[in-house]
Amino acid sequence: MTRRGFVSLAAAAAQPEAALPFQRGVNFTAEFPDAYASERARRILVSLLQYGVNSVALVPYGFSPPGRPEVRYSGTRFMEKDEAIRNLAAIAHKQGLKVFLKPQIWVARGAPTDLDFPKEADRRQWFSQYRPFVEHYANLAAGIQADLLSIGVEFSRLSRYESEWRGLIARAREMYRGPLTYAANWGAEFESVRFWDALDYLGLNNYYPLPDDLSTASIAARVEQVSRRFRKPVIFPEAGFASLEAPHRQPWDETPRKLSMRDQARCYEAVFQGFYSKPWFQGVYWWKVGTNGFGGSEDGSHTPWNKPAMQVVSKWYLRGGR
Repeated sequence: MTRRGFVSLAAAAAQPEAALPFQRGVNFTAEFPDAYASERARRILVSLLQYGVNSVALVPYGFSPPGRPEVRYSGTRFMEKDEAIRNLAAIAHKQGLKVFLKPQIWVARGAPTDLDFPKEADRRQWFSQYRPFVEHYANLAAGIQADLLSIGVEFSRLSRYESEWRGLIARAREMYRGPLTYAANWGAEFESVRFWDALDYLGLNNYYPLPDDLSTASIAARVEQVSRRFRKPVIFPEAGFASLEAPHRQPWDETPRKLSMRDQARCYEAVFQGFYSKPWFQGVYWWKVGTNGFGGSEDGSHTPWNKPAMQVVSKWYLRGGR
């Protein structure tokens, strides 16, 4: 299907009027000591253009204590202040970059996937506190004219409460007129979410393990099945691999082991080859490029920055045909 044909499919699925171009993205995260307001953050943001990047995800955080139905946020946290996000978004737009606002919940000693409140009273309390968090960032997204907004990230134990999420989506649409997504965890969550029809993009945080031959065929078939079921395009709000030996087996894992820039780059190449030309696939945001420029040949984390993986990104983003 042509790119024009794909946009028509998106419009038929009730996307907002201005469909986004293919999203050649990275997650641009605030990393100590360089907050989003720093001069280094601005320099690195602009430098992304040379790699063919046309979209950046800005990632402010709220917090949930483990086991307690609470959501804390302020918009004034030093690393990701609202005002700094406004300024950075303006710089991005001036450079021709699209801005994806992707607020996330940080869980101390855990992850959003761990949050679960079987007791109805606790669950009601958590959603009642998460709603103002969504409202805050929907309002910010409207103010910065964000090109895309995520209403949640990897709540794999909470996303089964369909009515609560439909209510959050409806509220976000009252405040922000652009396209919406949800960043589902790979596997069971992505494949079982029931409210995809209410969103504009199916968001998959793609950390599916790959076989040793790095074939993506079976994963692509599973993802395509969900896309066809809901007649919606797919994006990867996150995808990535650590620069460690054999990262394809557990792509989310950064447990220290032997460094391998080559293995990381090969996995990037495999994902590009397996998904980039699919008509239902509309972009990827690699995890992650930091405001402090961390990375390089002695770094085993997920960042591709100053590593061969970034050259793979550049090759596809500049010459991949989308």
